Amino acid sequence: MAAKRDRNAASRNQRNQVRRRITFVVLTVLPLIIGLFWFTQSNKNIDTIQGYEKQSLLLKEAEANRDALRFQLTAAVANYLPDAGQPLQASLDNLNPGFTEALSKITTQHAAAIDELQTALVTYTKVAQKAVDAALAQPNNGNAVASVLNTNAYKNADTDFGNALAAAHLGGDLSMKKANDNWKVLVVAELAITILVTILIGTFSLMTERAIGRANASEKARKQDRNNLDTEPFTQIASTMDDGVMILSKDNTIIMANPAAQAMLGMEARIGSSFDATKRIESSSITTAKAQAGGKNVTVVTIKAL
Repeated sequence: MAAKRDRNAASRNQRNQVRRRITFVVLTVLPLIIGLFWFTQSNKNIDTIQGYEKQSLLLKEAEANRDALRFQLTAAVANYLPDAGQPLQASLDNLNPGFTEALSKITTQHAAAIDELQTALVTYTKVAQKAVDAALAQPNNGNAVASVLNTNAYKNADTDFGNALAAAHLGGDLSMKKANDNWKVLVVAELAITILVTILIGTFSLMTERAIGRANASEKARKQDRNNLDTEPFTQIASTMDDGVMILSKDNTIIMANPAAQAMLGMEARIGSSFDATKRIESSSITTAKAQAGGKNVTVVTIKAL
């Protein structure tokens, strides 16, 4: 029985080691991985939001430059061209290639309708460049500018560019909303993961505590086996000994006596009778030791023949 308990204890120790390793992973490695993942996703989402914010600012600048270009072309029709037309050309350059170059520096994926806007921008600036060239060709060339502005090509390009700006604004707003919604997903996911990790930690801690309790109980049982003189191995060994062996209860009542003791003492070694361990027996020596039997304190009496 004691051997079986030892085997069970060894098996429990192995399981406890596995539980400790799993607990170590849960308490250290898993939270670290989750934290790194959440940190990476959060930074990525922040970059996305910042990218769409920059796109929104660029769209507003494109609208402002378009309005400035249209105003100055209208003034050129009236033969008004301040600073030799430099503001007029600057407004056009800010649209193309200025807008495209600024947009290319943004690492975030472009919002919907940005590609269509760039196509419409190229078409519009090509036609607008003709009106600007006409205005810069010579002073008081308003009629030439007006003839370009009144063409269907310019009118269609201007309309398409305006519609593309509106569509890009809408696409950017929707993309920004999606990026902001990702924050809700990240927060909910972080909360769920935190709860899960807390449950896992509590579960593994409880399992480990119970395992340690069982191991302690098993160790206590093994100690009792080593000190328990009622176990079968002790009885078998005592029955083959040449020395007399008796077990006395707390009130010196004999609760076990091996054959050698019964041969030496006769009726004095009868089970249930009292025995004085301090008495002297002729041609024999008596030694005593304290132990446990059945969970009770007993005295082991050994009688050796001289």
